[in-house]
Amino acid sequence: MKEIIFAIGSKENANEDINILAQQFYDPPHNIIVSGSQIKDVVIDTASSLFLEERLVLTLLDPEKEVIKEIKTQLNGLRGRVPVIIYITTGTKPDYAGIEIDGDIMIMERDPEKRLKERASAILKKYGKLMTDKAFEFFRERLRDEAVLETELMKLINYAGDKKKIDSKDTMEITAQTHQDDLIGFFEAFSSKDKKRMLYILDNLINTMNLPSESAIIIIHSFIVRQTRLLLHAKEIENKIGIHTKYPDFTNIFNRWKEALDIKTSERKHYLPFQKNYYAYKLSSISRKFDTKDLLLFLDRLVKIDLGIKTAPEHERRAILEAGLLAF
Repeated sequence: MKEIIFAIGSKENANEDINILAQQFYDPPHNIIVSGSQIKDVVIDTASSLFLEERLVLTLLDPEKEVIKEIKTQLNGLRGRVPVIIYITTGTKPDYAGIEIDGDIMIMERDPEKRLKERASAILKKYGKLMTDKAFEFFRERLRDEAVLETELMKLINYAGDKKKIDSKDTMEITAQTHQDDLIGFFEAFSSKDKKRMLYILDNLINTMNLPSESAIIIIHSFIVRQTRLLLHAKEIENKIGIHTKYPDFTNIFNRWKEALDIKTSERKHYLPFQKNYYAYKLSSISRKFDTKDLLLFLDRLVKIDLGIKTAPEHERRAILEAGLLAF
C-alpha cells in the first residue's frame, strides 16, 4: 500500500535515511526530495498528474505547518498512488492537522556505529543472511567508506554462496582475495611500466588495510615478495601451458602438476600449485609478461627494499618502498 510516513532524523543523515525509508516501497526507489518553497508546487503537480513515474517516492523535507495545511487535500489524494515521506530534522513533530500518518512516527538512529550496523543487518536480512559479531567487527574495520557498504557486503554475500551465516573466516578470505586482485593489477601495471597506476594500487592497498601506514608498508612489501615468488613458480610450467590456454584446460594441467608435488602441508601456502585455481591462472598469464631473469633481479631488489624499510625511521618507509619499486 502507498502510505504517508513520518520520520524524525538529522540534516547530516537525511539523504541516507530517506533512501532507506524509500526502499520499504521500491528497490531501487526513484526519490524526489523537496524542501522550502518547492514543496507546495511539487505536491500539487504530482497530485494532478494522470501518469506518474514508476517507483516514485516523494519526500517533504521539513515542511512548514502552513504549507501542509494548504496542500493537505493533495497529500491525502496521493495516498494509494505515491508513497510520501515527511522527514523532520528539527527534533520534534509539528502538529500537521488533517494529515493521517500511517504507523508510528519513526525516530531515525543518529549514532554512526549503530546506524552502520542497522544498515548492514537490513541488507543481510534482505538476502537471507546472518553475520557473526566477530565477522562484522572485522568487516567494519576494513570498510574504507560507508558509502560503499552495500557493495562490499554484496561481495561477502556472493562469496558465502549457500552458506546462511557469514563468519570471520569469510571476511578474512574475501579481504585476502581483494588484496590478490590488487596485486594482480600491480604486476600488470609493472609489466607495462605504468608507474602512475602502480602508485594508485599501492595507495589503495595501504588504505584498505586499516592499519598505520608504517605497518601496512611492511605487510604490502611481504605480499609483493610472495607474489614475485609465485610468478617464478608460474614460469616453471610455462612450457606445459600454451599461451592461449583457456581456464578449464589450465585447471586440468594445474591439478596434475599439484598431484605430482610432495610438499608439507604447513608450507603449501607459499607455492603456486596450492593457490586458488583462478588466482593461479591469472598469475600464469602475467608471468608471461616477464623474463625469469627480470623476476629474479626484482626479487633481489625487494630484499634491498626490505632492509631499507626495516632500518629507516617509520615515516620514511612508504617513500623507500615507492622509490625502490619505481626505480626498477
